Amino acid sequence: MSPKDKKKWNQKYQSAEHVSSREPSEWLVENALLLTGKGRALDIACGEGRNAVYAASMGYDVLGIDISEAGIRKTETLAREKNVFVETRVTDLDEYELTDNTFDLVLCFNFLDRKLFPGIRRALKPGGLIFYETFNLDHLKYTSFKREWVLEYNELLEQFKNFRILRYREVNRDETGFASITAQKMDE
Repeated sequence: MSPKDKKKWNQKYQSAEHVSSREPSEWLVENALLLTGKGRALDIACGEGRNAVYAASMGYDVLGIDISEAGIRKTETLAREKNVFVETRVTDLDEYELTDNTFDLVLCFNFLDRKLFPGIRRALKPGGLIFYETFNLDHLKYTSFKREWVLEYNELLEQFKNFRILRYREVNRDETGFASITAQKMDE
């Protein structure tokens, strides 16, 4: 990511006008019965940490990574408020290398960098879960996003085709469009 991206996200998270939910993603909560609470979890582009903190509250040993120092500070604050620990790291995802067979759970919400998909697949241990949700083509009807920033239809199904698909949806409502997947890496 560029220094421009880092500056943009720091400004967003520091802005008095910026109000984001401190509650975990609806998709994560709706599918919480799939979470064991055991093992290591990674929240990619964790932002202000709502999903990382939720995973930690379930019992996971969580690493939250983001390019924004301001977002990471908010993650740490939220974790303290909820009496959980989240390891945090300010990370440029263009430079970050995911280690193979390291995580039992990977979370990625509202972020898309297609170059990360192979690393995400490898970083999960056999039996590990991916929860991924971000904007899809329908979102372009409502915003000025660039097409490269949104998923194609069924793209998450394609990216995780060798996984066991546990839940999947594509949604076009309330002036947004997005896709969500929960999938399990099969034993090798």
